[in-house]
Amino acid sequence: MKEIKTDVVIVGGGLTGLLTACALSSLELRILLIDKGIIFSDLNKKDFRTTAIAEGSKLFFEELGIWKGIYKHCEKIKTIKVFDRNISRKINFSNSKNLGNLGYVVKNSKIKYELIKLLKLKHNLRILQNTPLKKIETNQENTIVFSGNKKIVSKLLISADGKNSFIREIFGTPAFKKKYNHSAFVTNFSHKKNLNNIAYEIFLKSGPLALLPMKSLKNNTYNSSLIWSNPSSFSKNLLKTNPTLRKEILEEKIFDYTGEIINFFDTKVFDLSAHINTKFYDKRLVYVGDSAHSLHPIAGQGWNLGVRDVKNLLKIITDAKKNGLDLGIDFVCKNYHNLSHHHAYSLYQVTDKLNSIFLDESIKINLIRKSGFFFINKTKKIKNQITKYAMGV
Repeated sequence: MKEIKTDVVIVGGGLTGLLTACALSSLELRILLIDKGIIFSDLNKKDFRTTAIAEGSKLFFEELGIWKGIYKHCEKIKTIKVFDRNISRKINFSNSKNLGNLGYVVKNSKIKYELIKLLKLKHNLRILQNTPLKKIETNQENTIVFSGNKKIVSKLLISADGKNSFIREIFGTPAFKKKYNHSAFVTNFSHKKNLNNIAYEIFLKSGPLALLPMKSLKNNTYNSSLIWSNPSSFSKNLLKTNPTLRKEILEEKIFDYTGEIINFFDTKVFDLSAHINTKFYDKRLVYVGDSAHSLHPIAGQGWNLGVRDVKNLLKIITDAKKNGLDLGIDFVCKNYHNLSHHHAYSLYQVTDKLNSIFLDESIKINLIRKSGFFFINKTKKIKNQITKYAMGV
């Protein structure tokens, strides 16, 4: 059996795993990234979903030197318009203090492409593809990952292997989980009307509909991404229906913003669920991104929360390295947990409760929503606070 020694091993070659590798590669550490799949395959096709990058995440990307590459694929969000059932109940968010844009919309595949391009230049990073885990052992000094004929020995194991984390299962880390009887219908499409850097969040009776502007390559048409939460049966039937009928159904909801829909590029349905680990660490192990938490997409903050994990982990490991500490000791891993868990748990609860409130059709809740929208939209201080929080600055 071939033995590989490294300082840090990252399991998971998705966006969070790649970002973690990129962040830690700035330190003088030996890093090994492994994934059960082929990380470098179909970079432009595998994941057509879009991500709304918050301003706070963008500032972190600038620190890492990766923002310039990602930015060229982005479309800015300068204004967010939120409607509850109809346009009479509205909140318009914009950045009046000029601290940056409200967000940047980009395809996941473009982020992955730029991260991999940079990681290929790192001399202290090794990537193992098509490398499924068999078992993991830990002792007082190391964590040991077994895969095929390889024995990987490291000081710290970072779990970035997604919502259905195999590592979480191996270690038996408890998690709060919630399944929603809803699915998100996701599509990228072209249309005739320019969104002018405006993103829309429309709370319908069936579930929230988000409309995000995307980078457009043609002068006469514009591209956008739509994420619409509905009861699972409706979402799956909408996916199966013919494009002409689908166009009519969607134009009924968004025609005022997009004009005529010209073409659908990609469509898919994702079942909605959420979870949060009771702790973000174990013996010589930390969890980042979806292996630690997942949120209802109502606020579009899932990816940015994962970015925050990576930023916190970089800080903790940098401090530990400066002080000559073993990177995998409980003190270091727990410090990361203390820095990340509370914020993630709060956001998990907020998104879950917001979803319940906006689906509730009772007279009492309807009145509360109506009053709340009116009050927030008329109160500049509160709008600015919400805007700043959503931007992550």
